[in-house]
Amino acid sequence: MIILFSIILGGCSTGNLSDQNQVPPSSPSKMEDSPDQKDKKGIMNFLLIGSDSRGEPQSFSDAIIIAQYVPNEGNIKLISLMRDSYVKIPGHKKGYDKLNKAYFLGGNELLKKTIDQNFGIKVDHSISIDFEGFANFIDLIAPEGITVNVSQKMIDDFNMDVKPGKNALKGRELLKYVRFRHDNESDFGRVKRQQEVIVKVKEQLKNKFSHIESLAALPEFVEESLNHVESDMDKGEILSVLSKLVFYPIKNIDSLRIPVHNSFVNKTYPHAGAVLELDLEENREALKDFLMKPSPVNREYHY
Repeated sequence: MIILFSIILGGCSTGNLSDQNQVPPSSPSKMEDSPDQKDKKGIMNFLLIGSDSRGEPQSFSDAIIIAQYVPNEGNIKLISLMRDSYVKIPGHKKGYDKLNKAYFLGGNELLKKTIDQNFGIKVDHSISIDFEGFANFIDLIAPEGITVNVSQKMIDDFNMDVKPGKNALKGRELLKYVRFRHDNESDFGRVKRQQEVIVKVKEQLKNKFSHIESLAALPEFVEESLNHVESDMDKGEILSVLSKLVFYPIKNIDSLRIPVHNSFVNKTYPHAGAVLELDLEENREALKDFLMKPSPVNREYHY
């Protein structure tokens, strides 16, 4: 949820998930893509990672989102990958494990390889941010806080000093909001709240840099944002992407959550714990269809 995490993204909706007893194949075929078309449109795939690090050398990924950006069409496609998806991790002695274990074992690069080998999506750039970075970034772009609807269960769980209902939460309190999962929706509700906050942060940034005069402060803002993140992009590359966003504003946003409806079963393994065991071929087909279909016109997202 850094500057790219937020400006490139616009918003997304989520569907309901249910179970299906399928086991993932061990050798998925590669998803077809069109290099010529990608080059022509300037399509870029960004892997956006929210880690649970508090300064440890190794951490797990709380949020895993792929954002595909088509600048000359103004299209964004978001894919939220559930962190408990049971996938094959390259080089892992256990073979299969939770998707977020790939980040724990090998950081951004191993997570990128795992996503490519299981889902057939090549990532151009990766961006990750930890708990402290998230809180600092929210306070940087929204000093007065971001308004969300807080439940009593959430207040009790995190000992939050607010009343139930709409509250403007600052960085550390908003972090509690996006991490909460002790209700009927569990991790699925957490994914929905992560996506909700991305939408609201994007609106904050849109307002902040909506005038030509304010763009002069963009390089300094990027510099400050980079203090909170790990990325394979440098400042110049980020500014290049942002310049495209200025000239090709976002028009359409579409989203998908993996696993899709009726494409997984809940399982438990001694080495991995509770996992979502995917019908990998069905989910790869859903991804392929999603990335190839035209984006809806002027889709809006409300929370």
